[in-house]
Amino acid sequence: MRSKFRTAVLVLFLLVPAMMTAAGQEEAAGSQPQRINITYWIFGSEGSSMSDTGELWSDWYTKVFNKFEESHPGVDIDFALRGYDAGGTTLFIDAAVAAGDPPDVYFDTKFRVKKYYDLGLLADLSPALSEKDIKAYDKAVFAGSMDGDIVWSIPASGGYWNYIVNKTVFEKAGIAHMLPQPPDYAWTTEEFLAAARAVNNPPELYATAFFAGSPSMDSATNHWLAGFPDAVFFDQASQSYTANSPECMEAWTFLHQLYEEGLIVPGAAGHIDDTIDPYWLKQQVAMLGQGNWYDKITKSSISEGTIEPFEYIHVQFPSKPGEPVAPVGMANPDVWGVFTQKDSAKLQVVYELINYMQQPETAARIAAGWGKVPVRNDAPFASDDPAVSAWIDAARKFGAYNSYFNDGVPCNYGEVRQAWTEARQAFWQKNADIQGIMDEFVKRANAIIADCP
Repeated sequence: MRSKFRTAVLVLFLLVPAMMTAAGQEEAAGSQPQRINITYWIFGSEGSSMSDTGELWSDWYTKVFNKFEESHPGVDIDFALRGYDAGGTTLFIDAAVAAGDPPDVYFDTKFRVKKYYDLGLLADLSPALSEKDIKAYDKAVFAGSMDGDIVWSIPASGGYWNYIVNKTVFEKAGIAHMLPQPPDYAWTTEEFLAAARAVNNPPELYATAFFAGSPSMDSATNHWLAGFPDAVFFDQASQSYTANSPECMEAWTFLHQLYEEGLIVPGAAGHIDDTIDPYWLKQQVAMLGQGNWYDKITKSSISEGTIEPFEYIHVQFPSKPGEPVAPVGMANPDVWGVFTQKDSAKLQVVYELINYMQQPETAARIAAGWGKVPVRNDAPFASDDPAVSAWIDAARKFGAYNSYFNDGVPCNYGEVRQAWTEARQAFWQKNADIQGIMDEFVKRANAIIADCP
């Protein structure tokens, strides 16, 4: 008995510390926050920097994410810049989706993100926004992130699509007075046409340029519809393309007049941005409708000493006489999209992260870093360049215009965009049948979206 008793006591003596240790470990484990890992991919390339400050994007994001992680113990954000390395495609994310391992958060242009919503892969981001947040967004741009009541993406920044004018060449020709003047920097299509005819001096200098060699910059063509308010490229109510309407035909006919009169760089049907950029930088074209892109490359080329400096200004797109000033274009905004989540706790943290990133100060820095403007109207935006700041102050009065669609993003737009490229290639030809080209495009585009849910 005594031996058994001693054995039992000894066993108990040995077990109690082990039990206490196990209990302590369980208690300690229970006090630890749940580990949540969030994968965050940003379209870009490793080593790229912010256009306004030169700070590496990776350094900036590290600071921003570290702050979020400090206020969310247990959360780790793994981020990477993806896209440019693959020629500006979605190759990286397509491969991840195919492997069943997409990122949790994807920040890219609206069209690239929209592709995954059409596949039924994105979460509704409505819970990530407060009513105050929603009211702060530009309505014309935010509408393109919605499908009914579903917010499939949240826009951060957009390129300001406007006309950029080489003021120097107009001054040398003694016709600077023909350009739009402050405070509105607005003009009519008739005033634009007069200025284009006056400055045009081919082949040394062309008034303007268009191109359709790729989908790139198609919004620069579409934005002409902003000056013809009754012209609607895509009708949200009927969910159909209406680019062949009489109102749109009036705008397209005006544009083709520029081709017929030799006021544009020849070969528009085969041009892409890379072929037009040298014309602008070498001062061989006077005006272009892709404002923020040419503002960006001009500044960088002047700072690098690769071009002769010249003065330029931003102005509004021309408007049909008697119509309101054309609103500024917000081309293909950069947006946040979130892939569907199985873990509700993780999804809630992702919502908090998205809300954190879209706050005014952060959104403004993202926009400035890309050389764009924030979509939130309460996001601070400042520029020390009078050519930009004076025009943006004026442009705010006239609202915003989505250069691809008026108030929604149709499904399968990638395919429609290719069809539109081919239509524009046919458009920029001598003796083009404009009505026939637009009729065929509308027929093809509506067939593409016919099976949309």
